[in-house]
Amino acid sequence: MIGSYIDDHGIGLVVMGTHGRTGTERYLLGSVTEAVLRKVTVPVCCVPMSEL
Repeated sequence: MIGSYIDDHGIGLVVMGTHGRTGTERYLLGSVTEAVLRKVTVPVCCVPMSEL
């Protein structure tokens, strides 16, 4: 869905917040940011949520 929006609207950069989970926690909860990174063709800037 995010990928379609990017394509439909000519987005050139995606900025996403991330919790910085690792290991088992990330495996069990998944990672939206990681999924977006793997699927989109534009640069993605990941910002730690503690800095937002």
